Amino acid sequence: MGLSVLEHYKNILDLVPCGICQVALDEDLTILYANRLYYDIYGYTAENASEKGFKNARFILPESEYQGIYQAVMGHVEQEDRNFQLEYRGVHSSGKLLWLLVQCSYDPLKPDTMLCALVDIADRKRMEEELRISMEESRIAFELTDKIMYVFEVAERRLHQPEDTAEEFGLPTVSENVPYSVAESGAIDETSRKAYIDFYESIMRGEPKGNAVVKKRRKDGSICWHAARFYTIFDGEGRPRRAIISCENITEQREKELAYQKWSQHFKTQEGKTIGYYEYNLTRNAVEEGVGDEPPEYLKPLKKYTQIVRYIAKHFVYEGDRERFYHFFNREKLLTRYYDGQRGGTLDYLRKRKDGSLYWVRATVQLIADPYNSDVRLFMMTLDIDSEKRENLRLYQQLEQDRMTGILNRGTFVSRVTDILEHSAETKQHALIMIDIDQFKKHNDSYGHQFGDQVIRETAQILKGFLRKSDLCGRMGGDEFMVFLYDISSETEVVPRIAALCGLLKREYTEKGEVSCSLGVVFCPHDGMEFNELYHNADIALYEAKRAGRANYKIFGLEPDENNTPAQ
Repeated sequence: MGLSVLEHYKNILDLVPCGICQVALDEDLTILYANRLYYDIYGYTAENASEKGFKNARFILPESEYQGIYQAVMGHVEQEDRNFQLEYRGVHSSGKLLWLLVQCSYDPLKPDTMLCALVDIADRKRMEEELRISMEESRIAFELTDKIMYVFEVAERRLHQPEDTAEEFGLPTVSENVPYSVAESGAIDETSRKAYIDFYESIMRGEPKGNAVVKKRRKDGSICWHAARFYTIFDGEGRPRRAIISCENITEQREKELAYQKWSQHFKTQEGKTIGYYEYNLTRNAVEEGVGDEPPEYLKPLKKYTQIVRYIAKHFVYEGDRERFYHFFNREKLLTRYYDGQRGGTLDYLRKRKDGSLYWVRATVQLIADPYNSDVRLFMMTLDIDSEKRENLRLYQQLEQDRMTGILNRGTFVSRVTDILEHSAETKQHALIMIDIDQFKKHNDSYGHQFGDQVIRETAQILKGFLRKSDLCGRMGGDEFMVFLYDISSETEVVPRIAALCGLLKREYTEKGEVSCSLGVVFCPHDGMEFNELYHNADIALYEAKRAGRANYKIFGLEPDENNTPAQ
């Protein structure tokens, strides 16, 4: 005997590559139906889930987080949001925590249930965490560039140290079973072994920062004193993941010589890999001749540090970065930073090639006391980081952009507009436009999701082409978009632009008919000073545009006879 229709569709849903379930909107979110992959995600089977107590969503959610998730769901239900998504942590049958993305579908005509589709997003969360840790490492490393930097992997008890430092103390560049292996190696004087071990054990206990002074022994037998401090980086669960350790030689009299020799050697080893490596005497405002790279002909007549900074800024630095460049390389500010204990720094900026094209470079500076007098010397090295920088910017863009359209996602759009509004001068005026594709569901249902996706992408492209560089546009979700027109001359003068945009958004598709959009327009500060207020009023204006027949725009607060006409 053949399968029933219901069984047939259940078999089909078991083949879908994501978890599918229908839940009751009760206090426990009781599971009414779930496909096999839904149970598999949590480490159960459809057959054993019920007997193990897995009858509702509450069972597989952390108890401390359930109420927050439940309230978020019911908030969307109360607003009759038909489609919404949530990110949350679930509990696997093994006890392991999962990161999941769930897309929810709610029908107000069936108010007691909702459908959910969920996927495991652990890899994405891991990437976000790795990016966060990398950014945190870079931030801390920037603060510690005047000292030797170590990276300690806490769980593995593994220490990474610079090759020259490891060689100095007769240690491998990567040491295992730290601190105990290093304490027993002879590199730590016997009188400082306890302080050295306590330093690392405080990291393993989860202390956020700490310091110690340790007496060390080089492999040649000579003694030196080092002051060390650490900053701990924690993962999303609050566990110590890595520690960045700075170590400074504080041996009397030799401190200046060691620091000078270390950084001089470090920069010299980079010769041939850089755009330029030079040394300057900041105290005397002079170029140090005979050290570093051979200067190009156009720099040879310039004998003062300040002259070279002005020349490079004028001829090679992109205009938009010039002010930052001047500020970073300002002689007086660098000397002040040195005497305040800030001995190094980096600056990423855009540099101009001979053909006028731009590329990213990183200027690294180190301020060192001259070992033989009171002068302050500047080591400066410039590296081509164009490929690395553009890749980092691409990753940041992926986090900020809507995947389908490439324009800003909702969170980024709201954040940027909010920031502009908070810092905007009272005299400036802006426009916020809410855009909704007319009868999108009908187009989507009639011609399929592929056509619907095409309409959404092309709408985004029209918006991008319409904007000035200072304007913003974002996809707020589904077929809803928003445009922010920054610093408009007046409300009256921008209306023709809005009418033109309404016209651009109206287009014909062969065999599929016309697609148009309705627009709701508000002005800041006239219609509000905060994003939520402006959004609310734009939504009201959009509703009026829809009610008036679609394919047009409405300005909030205007009477019908004062408002606009449909797009032609």
